[in-house]
Amino acid sequence: MSKISNKIRSAATQVSQMYKPSLAFAKSVLIASAAVTLSLMGARQLGILEPIELSVYDQMVRWRPEEQPDSRLLVVGITEGDIQKLNQWPISDRKIAEILQKLEKMQPAVIGLDVLRDVPLGDGREELTKVLQKSDRIIGVCLVTDGSRDNPGSPPPPGMPENRVGFADFGIDPGGILRRSLLFMKPPTIQGKSSVDKHLCNDDSQVLASFNLQLALRYLQGQKIYPHLAPDQSLWLGKTKLKRLESNDGGYTNADARGYQILINYRSRLKVANQVRITDVLEGKVDPHLVKDKIVLIGYTSETVKDVFYTPYSGRQQNNQYMPGIVAHAQVVSQILSAVLDNRPMFWFWPEWAEILWISGWSIVGGTLASRIAHPAKLGGTFAAMLSGCCAIGFGIFLLGGWVPVAAPALALILAASSIVSADRFNKAGYGKAIRERVKQVFKIEIDQAKKAQQVAEITESDFFKELQQKKDKLRISKQETSEKAPSEPQKITAGVPELPKAESQTDEYLAQLEEKAKQQKQRVAVTELESSSKTGVAPDAGGGASSAETKPDDEFSHLQAKAKQMRQRRGAEKRIQDEKIDSLANKEDLGDKEE
Repeated sequence: MSKISNKIRSAATQVSQMYKPSLAFAKSVLIASAAVTLSLMGARQLGILEPIELSVYDQMVRWRPEEQPDSRLLVVGITEGDIQKLNQWPISDRKIAEILQKLEKMQPAVIGLDVLRDVPLGDGREELTKVLQKSDRIIGVCLVTDGSRDNPGSPPPPGMPENRVGFADFGIDPGGILRRSLLFMKPPTIQGKSSVDKHLCNDDSQVLASFNLQLALRYLQGQKIYPHLAPDQSLWLGKTKLKRLESNDGGYTNADARGYQILINYRSRLKVANQVRITDVLEGKVDPHLVKDKIVLIGYTSETVKDVFYTPYSGRQQNNQYMPGIVAHAQVVSQILSAVLDNRPMFWFWPEWAEILWISGWSIVGGTLASRIAHPAKLGGTFAAMLSGCCAIGFGIFLLGGWVPVAAPALALILAASSIVSADRFNKAGYGKAIRERVKQVFKIEIDQAKKAQQVAEITESDFFKELQQKKDKLRISKQETSEKAPSEPQKITAGVPELPKAESQTDEYLAQLEEKAKQQKQRVAVTELESSSKTGVAPDAGGGASSAETKPDDEFSHLQAKAKQMRQRRGAEKRIQDEKIDSLANKEDLGDKEE
C-alpha cells in the first residue's frame, strides 16, 4: 500500500508540475476578467456607459437598410407651402372640416387628426364640431399635463367621445432623441388643481391610450384582431406580444419606464408611408386608392410649427435632422401593424445575467489573446479584428430585432487585454518581484516575531529555565560565602601550589554545566526555527547571523553566558588576591626566620 500511495503521490506531483503554467495563466486571465467585468457592471449601474450605448444604438439604426413605405398608411402633411397657398395660419376650423369630409368620401379605415382644436381657430367651428361628432372614423388628440399648474395640458376637440381620443405625447431621451413611444399612461396629478379646468388629459383617475395605438387598434378591429391584457399586464394583439420596455433594457440604465412604453422600431428615415399635402386633398389630386381602407394621418410637417423631433437618424446629418410629429406617429403605427400582421419582430432584450456573461466572455477573450500573443503588431491586428467581430455580432443581433450591449463588451475586450499586457511588463521590469519580496519580508518579520515571542514565553515558563535560575542563585550565594571566608581563614602555606577550595571547584563545575546547557538549548531553538520555517515557507536568515529582529531567547542565553564569564573573572581576581596575601605572609615568615 505504501508503494501504491507513493506512486500516486508522485504522479499527482508530475501532473501538477505539468499543468502549473496553464493553471497560472488561467488564474491571471480569470482574475483580470472578473475585475474588468465587475468594474463595467458598476459603471453601467451608475449610468456612465448609457450615452455610449445609446450612440451605438443610433448608429446601428442608421446602418440598417431602410424598408419600403408601408402601403397601409397615408400621411397628409400641412407644409409651409400649404400655409402660404391657403394664406392661413393656423389652418382654420372650416378648412380642417372640409379636408375631413373629402377624405371620408374616399372610405378610409380610420383618420387620425394630429391637430389641436381645443380652442376655435378662424371660422367654421360649428361645422368642424358636427363632422367630428358624426363620423366614427376620426381619432383626435390631446396633450397630457406634466403635473404643473402652468402646463395643464390641452383638451381634445369639442364633441369627440373619449374612446376616440388619444394623447400625442412621446417619451424623449436625454439629448432630445426620440427612441421610445408611450402606448398607455396615467396623467400625473396637478398640484393645486382646484384652479385648473379638468379635461381628459389631466384627469389622473383614468388610464389613457396613445394616438398611434388608437389608430392601430381601430385598423386591427377590421381584421378581427382585438387587444387583451395578460396576467402580467403585458399587451397582446392576437398572438403578438408588444414587449414592454423596462428601465434597464438594452443600453438603458434606470430609464423612466413609467406607463407602457415600447422601443420604436423605425421603418425608414423619412418616407415611412405615402405622403401628400392638404392642398392636394382640397384640389382633388389624391388617388382614392391611396385612401380607401387605409390609415390616414393628418398633421403639420412644416418645421416652423416646432412639432418636430430628433431621432436616431439625426446624427451627422446636416439636412433633414428633424422628423415631424405626424411622421413619428406613422412610424409607431406601422411598427404595431407590421408586428401583428407581418411578423416583423418587436425589439427584444437579454436578461441581466445574460448580459453579464456576454461582457465577461469578451473580457476573457481579450485577456487570453493578450497572454498568448507577444508581438505588438500581431496583437494590434488581432484586437482590431476581434473588435470588428464584437460590433458585427451586436449588429447582426440588432438586425434580428435584439438590442444587446455593444460598447460594454468592446471595452471589456480592450481593458482586459490592457491589464494583462501592463501586468506582464510590470513583472518583467522587476517592479513586481521587488514588491513581492518586500511584502514577503514584512510578513516574515511579523511571523518571526510572533513565533519567537511564543517560544520565549514557553522557555521562561519551562522547568529547565527555572532550574537554571535556581542554580544561578546557588552559585551567587556560594561565591559570597567563599569571598567572606577567604580573608578570615588563611590556608596553611606549603611548598607546593595551594589547593583550591572545594566551593571554587564546585563553582567551575556549575559554570561549565550552565554554559553547556545554554548552548544545547540554543541549538534546540535553532532546530525548531528551521523546522517551522520549512513548514511555513519562510526562509531563515542567511548566514545564521543575528537579524534585525533578534529574539528574546538569544538575549537570555547571552545574558547567562555573560554572567558565567563575569563570575569566572571575579573568581580569578579573588584567587589572585588570595595568592598575593599568601605570598605576603610567606615573605614575612622568611624575614622572621632570618632575624632569628
